[in-house]
Amino acid sequence: MTSQEPVEVAERFVEAYNSGDRDRLLALCAEDIRVVHHNRGVDLSDKNAFGDIVKGFEAAFPDKHFENRRARHTDGDSVIIEHTWVGTAQADVPGFATAGEVARIDLCSRYTVRDGLVVEYHDYG
Repeated sequence: MTSQEPVEVAERFVEAYNSGDRDRLLALCAEDIRVVHHNRGVDLSDKNAFGDIVKGFEAAFPDKHFENRRARHTDGDSVIIEHTWVGTAQADVPGFATAGEVARIDLCSRYTVRDGLVVEYHDYG
């Protein structure tokens, strides 16, 4: 594994998420990926459960994506990206937005990559 590989995997993860290609996104994830959204009460360790969350957000925010990248840092198998999550709510989504409103959440996302797969994904924000 080269030192660039974790960065490349994290970039492909963001690209797949932004494109709405859930299959491509999940193909980048370990079966027991740990997903934690530290301010939203999400803490799971299962690729299928993560896929269900992504599917729910696709329905609630069809245009969901990351934008406004401000920083990217790497250290070994960890990649940290500071960016903004954006999506227009199709219906009221408590804690995010009311129907028709554009939600914006500034985040730091941390990806831990091993053997070409994301094994941990943490969002802070």
